[in-house]
Amino acid sequence: MSSTTPPPYDRANAYPDAGRAPSAPVYDGGRRSTTLGLIAFLAAAAGVVVGIILAVIAGVQAGGLQQYAGLDGQNDPTTFPPDASQKAIAASVLGIAAFAVYGIFALWGFIQGIVAAVKNRGRGWGFAAVAISVLGGIAVIVAFVSGIGIGVGSGM
Repeated sequence: MSSTTPPPYDRANAYPDAGRAPSAPVYDGGRRSTTLGLIAFLAAAAGVVVGIILAVIAGVQAGGLQQYAGLDGQNDPTTFPPDASQKAIAASVLGIAAFAVYGIFALWGFIQGIVAAVKNRGRGWGFAAVAISVLGGIAVIVAFVSGIGIGVGSGM
């Protein structure tokens, strides 16, 4: 056995971090997936596009009923021929479907877009989804009114 003396005890360097508080973990800013925001955008866009298509078709059907209006502009459903009753039913069902589809998908895109923006998982797509969800209702209403104009124009 060899007899070596231990190095002298240096109290200042024994525990170099003893006087400091533990540091917080460092966030490295890693790349996060943008899938959440992208799905929100696609849901909102699909709701607006499908809502617009259904609203135009419903408007054309509703505008086609104008030819059965009396001189005062009022429709009397008891005097409708059978094909006009079918147009009225189609206009009603498609109008409700247009706004229901838009509403469901826009709500989905709105909520998921907010979550994506807050969690920074597709923040840009999330903001776009929220904007499309909010402003898409105007586009669906304009499409319905345009469809009525097309239906009135083709019915004369």
